[in-house]
Amino acid sequence: DLSEAFGIMDENGDGVLQKEEIIIAIERSAHHVEINPEEYADKLMPKEEAVDADGNQSNSLFDMATFTEMIKKASEEEIKEGEVPSLNQQMSQLASDVLVSYYYYAEEQEEPVYDASAYYNPHNMTYEELEYHLYEWEEGAVGHVSEYFDWEVFERMRNQEDDYYKEDEEHEEEDDEEKKQTLKDQEHHDDGSKTKVDMRKSNTDHYLNLSNDVAHVVEFYAPWCPHCQHFKWEYIEIATETKRRTTSTPVEFHAVSCDVYWRICSTYEVDGFPTIMGWKKGDSFEKAGVIMNEEEEIHPDLVGDMLHLDLANEAVEIYELEFETEKERLAYEKKQAKKAKQAAQKKASWHQYTPHTHNDRYHNAALSFAFAIKTQLFQTLTEDGKMEPKRKNALVDFLNLMEWATPPSWNLRTGFVKELQWSLDSDAISSRGALESVIDSDVDKHRSGKQDLLWGYADPNLRTSWAGGLLGPSEEQLAKDDKKWSNSCTHLEPAKGFTCGLWNLFHILTIGSSKPEHQVYGFHRGYFVSPHHVAETIRNFVEYFFSCSVCRTHYLEMYDNCGHDHCTRLKSEINMGTKDGSDKELSIWLWEVHNDVNARLMKEAAQRQNRNVTHEETMASMFPTRKMCPDCWLNENMTKWDNATVFKFLDEWFWPADLPPSKQFKSVISGQPGKEADIDEADIEVANEPIPSTKSRK
Repeated sequence: DLSEAFGIMDENGDGVLQKEEIIIAIERSAHHVEINPEEYADKLMPKEEAVDADGNQSNSLFDMATFTEMIKKASEEEIKEGEVPSLNQQMSQLASDVLVSYYYYAEEQEEPVYDASAYYNPHNMTYEELEYHLYEWEEGAVGHVSEYFDWEVFERMRNQEDDYYKEDEEHEEEDDEEKKQTLKDQEHHDDGSKTKVDMRKSNTDHYLNLSNDVAHVVEFYAPWCPHCQHFKWEYIEIATETKRRTTSTPVEFHAVSCDVYWRICSTYEVDGFPTIMGWKKGDSFEKAGVIMNEEEEIHPDLVGDMLHLDLANEAVEIYELEFETEKERLAYEKKQAKKAKQAAQKKASWHQYTPHTHNDRYHNAALSFAFAIKTQLFQTLTEDGKMEPKRKNALVDFLNLMEWATPPSWNLRTGFVKELQWSLDSDAISSRGALESVIDSDVDKHRSGKQDLLWGYADPNLRTSWAGGLLGPSEEQLAKDDKKWSNSCTHLEPAKGFTCGLWNLFHILTIGSSKPEHQVYGFHRGYFVSPHHVAETIRNFVEYFFSCSVCRTHYLEMYDNCGHDHCTRLKSEINMGTKDGSDKELSIWLWEVHNDVNARLMKEAAQRQNRNVTHEETMASMFPTRKMCPDCWLNENMTKWDNATVFKFLDEWFWPADLPPSKQFKSVISGQPGKEADIDEADIEVANEPIPSTKSRK
């Protein structure tokens, strides 16, 4: 920050730097460099006259404009090995030293100047050690880019042990100067895009010590590399946007200083700086990652494509292109039209993908539900380390909704949901590990053949054969891996499974909550079962358990502003047995919301290709397509629909056929365990009594 550096140096606050002030700055910041501060200051002082606060001319003053201009020029100048830095570069270095010294180093003190600085220098490095890094003390990188740190390596470096500097124990001892020489032999590319280095090879491979349960992006850099310094903030911006837009697979960004971890850089054959490598979730770090900045400029969408991440789209501005000839313009428009047609065909094929069974939808919904709570339940904790009350309450409400608004045959409801309800009520789950144990144990019951259906399945008409009880699930069923979303959701892009499964779950809940027998069951269980309360429960689940920041923000803004008129359409009373269709309004409302999201995502995807979305693309984004349900749509533009037909389609699509109320349903309704009772008009009349509206969130 130029103004901050200038302000620190300008001790008397008169808006100009005098020679004495520059000398003080040099003495405070460059204590480790053997120079003559007065001679150094003389070199830096401007030769042209400046004006002080009183309007006096003097060549011993240094104004802000000159200071800024020098540092800006320094950023454009090339640093050549063995040559004396220019005056611009010397001033830039002094300004950098001033800031670092002010915040992170006090002369004759081992502790940082301010307590807060320990947060940005978590390993309490000395000033000299900080010089090995670009990111360690950067506030803007915190939470977005993690400086790779291995304490053992740093201890060896601090103690100047031979093991750190030598290739291996058998290597002959090097003299002190050779020990301290790390990666300074460099030559610049003609385009200045990457600094080439001659990496010393080690006889022993050293790998990154990172978990492979998330995706990773790693920048290998050298702190003395000019392009690395310029690229730093761009890398932080890429990390920030990518992590904000990812919908499911977590991704972490790291920075590795090859001045410190040259063995690791040698193992991965890093031959230039900066080098960006990526590892997909599950990849082994014993192999080099894919190089991400080799052929084109790195950006979040490239990161998503190369690491198989599902990134939420965002609106961007379309820019005008200039063409030298009419032929070039027509060729460009033809290319853009082809992209639009391909996008429309791709989206329609996703909607119409086969096979796409009820068990696919319920299996995907189960996976997304488990993934959401596993990754988000302990995302924020109270001061005493417990789960956040609001987050816990949102989950409890959602579990209650799943108990009464999902099919009785869904083994997730009868097993996992029940187990979670009991565990949360008794505070038996206190960590993510405990939660994962509950999930894994329920999955194992089904994978071991102890249950008729695989985990997440709901359709009793697709049970295993009698041999399944002896030999386990068939090969066909095992193909539907319990840890993977089905192709009907991912379309061979694994990261897309989470959002698809979550939408399946929301649709299942709105369909189930519209059924009179489920409403009566929920009412007798003591739950709020009105359309308004169901919508509120889904809304709160999105707020606390939808890990995609962009997606979550869009949904909450829509809902909290009465999107699609839900404040009027969705009642706080139960509407069973009505003939006006109000009991189906929630299902239609969520369907409208989902299609609106589909259309927005299609539009934003087109904008990222620098074009306007076509009408063909918008229609292809609508679900169901005209081919899937021709009677759902009342006009060619698919802007009008028949509510009754749409609801019938949704009911058949998301609800297993021929599912009579279970014995448990009838037992609860009768009020006597073991005694079954049919649902009659009296039950509906009692349950239809008005329920007070919940207070407005505002």
